Amino acid sequence: MTRINNRMRRSEQSNKPVRLGYRISEWSRLTGTSRVTTWRNIKSGKLKAIDYCGIKMIPDSERARLFQP
Repeated sequence: MTRINNRMRRSEQSNKPVRLGYRISEWSRLTGTSRVTTWRNIKSGKLKAIDYCGIKMIPDSERARLFQP
């Protein structure tokens, strides 16, 4: 059991940065949709997007909202 617990602790302490958002092209690849579809969803209000330094981004909270189990 200690091996499993050690592995779990190491995975929790990984140094991966937290992903806060996705660019339009990244979101399209992630969801398997086209960029045009992504833009249509943003304009219709189905998908939330923010401007960050002039770059349109989709927050990670949208991924969690849409892909919740």
